[in-house]
Amino acid sequence: MNAAQIISQFGIAVTDEKMETLFASLDTLRRPALDADDPYIYHDWVLIRRKGIELGFTDSEYQSSPDRFRWGHGELLLTQAYFYSGFDHVRPFTGTLPHALAFGDSRDTARSKLAAFESSRHSYLNDTWDVDGYRLSVTYADDGSSIDRMACRMLAVPLPRRHPESYPDVTALPHSFGTLLASPDFLALWPDAITKDDYQAARHEGEIDLTETHGASLAFIPSGAGPVFRSITLHRNRDRESVGWGGALPNSLTFEDSPETLFTKIASLPVQQSDSPLTGHAVWHFDDYTLHVLYSNVDNRLLRVKLIAPGTWRCIDDAVID
Repeated sequence: MNAAQIISQFGIAVTDEKMETLFASLDTLRRPALDADDPYIYHDWVLIRRKGIELGFTDSEYQSSPDRFRWGHGELLLTQAYFYSGFDHVRPFTGTLPHALAFGDSRDTARSKLAAFESSRHSYLNDTWDVDGYRLSVTYADDGSSIDRMACRMLAVPLPRRHPESYPDVTALPHSFGTLLASPDFLALWPDAITKDDYQAARHEGEIDLTETHGASLAFIPSGAGPVFRSITLHRNRDRESVGWGGALPNSLTFEDSPETLFTKIASLPVQQSDSPLTGHAVWHFDDYTLHVLYSNVDNRLLRVKLIAPGTWRCIDDAVID
């Protein structure tokens, strides 16, 4: 089986005859289906252990980013393919990998084979390139001497902003920590953004969700005078189904920064830093705020940037990496 043949089927519906031919060639009777109780409600995967291949499927309405009420009501499209060198009860993929890559390639060899896409490379624990209409992520053995697995994914369309928004100056945000939600100084940062329902959410839930308008989440702590502003999380587009923060980020960061770039732009050692196969996070204390950055170890890009009132960071509450 040629990996390029599978990748060429990206965007095709699971009901298409071409997909039936693909399933037959992989000798599997499994078919994807959405599960409303699954955390990944708009996705499903089919793992063919004896072939070392996993196929990922996405609801077409979610993938193409129309109105949210349509999500989950489309067809399942092939959007992902994973190729494994073998682990546990998953046998190695024995077909031809994309761009002449081989599981025996070292990190340096893989980079040289993909030199034509060097400008798109984002790196940290793995390497990621944007190639031929999809994103290619290569994960290596611990010493970088060989390729462990490979992910090929057709990215979803970014969520659109339905209305242009104004964004507060990111350098002004820390100066509003500790102020009341109802204070004129705080409200001046968010003209026409805070509704009566938001007041109730801040009072009863401790959060105002602006992910569908500004790509931000605001957190508060209770006081006798009302909710007090404690932190703000700035989301990448599609992180927690956000339209994405459109303003500047602190410390000259951008959401397109790789973790390598993050640790170059902020040269001081973080007070906490941890990585998992999917995500990682790092925390720094500055005079005016604590900075918490969540990043993807698959895409090698920033996911969330959180500014927290100084002296209020709590390891368990603020370091969750979901």
